[in-house]
Amino acid sequence: MLGWLIVGVLLALALLWLLGWWSRTDVKSAKSALFWAVIAVCGLLSLILMAAGRGVFAIVPVGYAVWQLFGKAMFAKGLYDKVKEFKNGSASKPKQSTNAAMSRAEALEVLGLDDGADVDEINTAYKKMMARVHPDKGGNDWMAAKINEAKRVLLDEYS
Repeated sequence: MLGWLIVGVLLALALLWLLGWWSRTDVKSAKSALFWAVIAVCGLLSLILMAAGRGVFAIVPVGYAVWQLFGKAMFAKGLYDKVKEFKNGSASKPKQSTNAAMSRAEALEVLGLDDGADVDEINTAYKKMMARVHPDKGGNDWMAAKINEAKRVLLDEYS
């Protein structure tokens, strides 16, 4: 009986420490810790099920852990969609880039501006677009280059 009381007190202290850490940590660290805790629980549950002779049921937590570790990353990068397009035969080859200069009309379209936009509107639209498509934010180099070129074309008129 005393043993269970000690275990309960230790668990309560551990929970208080964990809640204190949780309140002080940043979001990225908390998400990472939660992710790895879920993976650890799935692994522990799988081991318990296998030890209990219910190994066939261990497929569920192991499958979930594998999905969390590998599957989501594949889907997030769009690989699943590319494979699906390839299987359906609807995948198209990327357009070959040309070295032709961007026109003013195309630059306005890229930045989502109307004709007659001033320098402030160009810079605001540029910052807004770049915040969404910058390669460091999960965007791609091609679109960032197009936005940079559009800004250059439009601002060259004012210099």
